[in-house]
Formats: sequence, structure tokens, C-alpha cells
Amino acid sequence: MKKILDSLGFKSVSALRKAVKNGDTHALEFLQLMETFLKGGIKSQDITVRGKVDFINYLNLQMGYLKHEEFKAIFLNSSNQIVLDETLFCGTIDRSAVYPRVIIEKAILSQAKGVIFVHNHPSSNLIPSKKDIDLTLEMQDLLDKVDVKLLDHYIVSETENFSFYENGLIEYI
Repeated sequence: MKKILDSLGFKSVSALRKAVKNGDTHALEFLQLMETFLKGGIKSQDITVRGKVDFINYLNLQMGYLKHEEFKAIFLNSSNQIVLDETLFCGTIDRSAVYPRVIIEKAILSQAKGVIFVHNHPSSNLIPSKKDIDLTLEMQDLLDKVDVKLLDHYIVSETENFSFYENGLIEYI
């Protein structure tokens, strides 16, 4: 991620975010490239993420600046390689309807062994709502029944994130 930012002339993710807000064409082109990636125009193996920091920066750049809620699922194979990275649901400024059936269907069709959920909070308040927690626990139970592990659920903003796993709201069995 750092090499990409450097090649675009940005010293940090914060600098890129600021440039996007100010209408910088390089920053906007980068985000358009990311949209192409999300729509399947670039294969996931074309993007290299080295560790959690790169992963979180990628998610923050991808979703943190949005002014409406989006919910995505990143499906992984048994080697933890991304087999599908898809925004499944879009909502309003403070909520998004999530349908468990769609998630289960995508997990089965992609032959996933694991999944990471990510959604953004445009308000930048990273505290999960009761609905966020209930949905996550319900999905963990449903996914376990089809032999898919829920690895984590992140809430992201422009600069920060909240991990359900790291905060003890989900655990591996």
C-alpha cells in the first residue's frame, strides 16, 4: 500500500483522504481504480496486502470516506486467499439492510472457508450498535452450519476501525 501511495505522490493514507476531499484528480483516479477492482475488473491477486495495517488502510480507503453505509463480505479459501470481495448491501447515512440468505449463498457459491465482514459508519462513531452485534452473532451461527468461519467483522471510518474479534465480541471455536 505504501508503494502505491508513494507512486501517486502521497506520503500517507491521511494525505490521500485529504486530497480526495479537495478534489485532487490523482486521488480520485486511485479511488476509481479501486472501484474497478471491486467490480471485478482487477483480480484480487493483483493487489498485495501485507499484514493487518495494509488491510485496514485498504478498507479505510475503500469505504471509510463514504457518506452512506455499505456492508461488504470478503470471502477466503482454506489458504486465506481472497476468492470474492464484494459490497453486498448499500444503505443510508446510518443503516444498511443485510440479508443473511445472500451472504450464505455467496459463501457457498464461492466455496469459501472463511469470511470477513466490513461495514462503515459515516458518523465515524465506531461503537457497534446492538443490531450490528446481533447480526454478527446470528451470521456466525449460520455460517458455522455451512462450515464457513466468520473470521472478523470490522467497522471502519476514514481513519479508524473496530474489530469484533479483537474486542471479544466474536471468538473462534
